[in-house]
Amino acid sequence: MAGRIQAFSTEEFQARLRKTQNEMRCRGVDILLIHSPENIYYLTGYQTSGYFAYQTLVVTESAKEPTILVRFIERGNINEYSWLSHYETWKEGDDVVQRTVDIVRKLSGEKAIIGLEKSSWFLTAKVAEELVGKLHPSRFVDVSYLVERIRHVKSPKELNYIRQAGLIAEVEIRAAVAAMRPGITEAEVAAAVFQAGVSAGCEYTGLPHHIVSGHRAGVGHSNWTNKQIVSGELCWFELYGCVERYHATQIRTISVGEPSAEKRRKVELVIRAQDESLAALKPGASSRAVDALVRGPIRAIKPVFPNRSGYSTGIGFPPKTAEWETLDFNDTHDWEVKEGMAFHMLADDGGGFCLSETVVVTANGAERVTPNNERSLIVI
Repeated sequence: MAGRIQAFSTEEFQARLRKTQNEMRCRGVDILLIHSPENIYYLTGYQTSGYFAYQTLVVTESAKEPTILVRFIERGNINEYSWLSHYETWKEGDDVVQRTVDIVRKLSGEKAIIGLEKSSWFLTAKVAEELVGKLHPSRFVDVSYLVERIRHVKSPKELNYIRQAGLIAEVEIRAAVAAMRPGITEAEVAAAVFQAGVSAGCEYTGLPHHIVSGHRAGVGHSNWTNKQIVSGELCWFELYGCVERYHATQIRTISVGEPSAEKRRKVELVIRAQDESLAALKPGASSRAVDALVRGPIRAIKPVFPNRSGYSTGIGFPPKTAEWETLDFNDTHDWEVKEGMAFHMLADDGGGFCLSETVVVTANGAERVTPNNERSLIVI
């Protein structure tokens, strides 16, 4: 069965399932219990903004279709979005852990090796403890990030959704720039951004748009307020496009009034460093080497550099937009860049200027999916 508005073909979902099952076999896992909404979506297409309520996907090592357990009122989303032909539901008052146990017992018998996503925010300690107790003598193993690592390399259709999301992020940036003037509030800029983004096809995003000005530039992940933007301030925007739950992000900074020569010097250094980093972002590249190309030069003006310079982007449900836990550009970890990956790459001077691009890795290198907005400090 195909969902009415299924984002991918049934064949693509089935191929993802097979990759997951192959990894299960490699690890000796009989049953995989998935609680992360991103991973449930990746394997089935099922999505809901009601993922605050318990849901789990039960994957066996050989079944042609997984079994999903969702709240009764969410069942319509299975027919709407997923390729699944059957499902299980729970209703208010049910013991959701016991419902899960019943499904596992039916599929695996009394004893199995069961994988739990211990890193998932949606698997509470209480639920995990009850599952372990009720499914004794089965043995439990940690399968955190098993599916996320399969998600790293995107299919052509996934990359196309990210490209579409990138164009939306650019539209939002242009709307923010057009709205800017001394005396306007951050909230009024946000209203223009939402109007432009939703009109361009943006879904609800994994993170809220970040719109900050003046002293608030140093407040991490700050949302818009009723603060007025005044002459002499810097204002930066981190804005998200989202299509079929796939995200792209772009950051741009505005100077309300002419910046100093020293600020322009720092801006040029940051842009030049990130240009070098993006040029090196090719299949086979070392993530640490790519990071060093931006981190090294910027340390001349920003000695304390605790942040990453990029991370994997893709499927996101609030409160995140991607697989950043497993693919991060920093000076500690190292991994190989591969064709088909997608990243949000960012750089800043530590003094209010920041810019970023979302890119996909092709055989020829990094392709900006946010290609049209000028890479500069925008002066109003």
